[in-house]
Amino acid sequence: MAFIGIIADSKYESEIKRILDNKLNSVNKEHTVILINDKSIDNMKNIRFETILVTGLTRVKDGEEMLNELFKNSKYLIVNADMESDLEIINNMKLNVITFGFNSKSTITASSVEENLLICLQRKIVDINKNVLEPQEIRVKIENRKLSGCHHNLMGIASVLLIYGKKEIFF
Repeated sequence: MAFIGIIADSKYESEIKRILDNKLNSVNKEHTVILINDKSIDNMKNIRFETILVTGLTRVKDGEEMLNELFKNSKYLIVNADMESDLEIINNMKLNVITFGFNSKSTITASSVEENLLICLQRKIVDINKNVLEPQEIRVKIENRKLSGCHHNLMGIASVLLIYGKKEIFF
């Protein structure tokens, strides 16, 4: 069983979890999505996450040492590159880091944020099945009004879905 961790703003974390549970279970039933926050981080030390999605670090204030452990034992780390935080801790780790955001250096960025979201994969990435995804633009259809306008969260969810083999993305 693969574990996927989510570190996000409390306002959106349950909706992100619900979407990922729903979309990933349609691909493979062997995934468990877990919310990581101040209250739960101490219980996470024995879980080896395959993927961790970080859309915001405000939910884990005092757990930097524990985060380091969680991150370094993960296969994929998907991080909001626009966060105001020190991302230096991930530079020396040997894992697949995928960044997303409006930052021009992000692996995945938004080309358009109109009615739907058009994301741009700026560098090739290797998905969980060892398939290579080449740079391209991908349309994300947004039907979920709870996340409408939350472009960072949408890019983060789309990043997870891409590495788990979803080619058509809609929420």
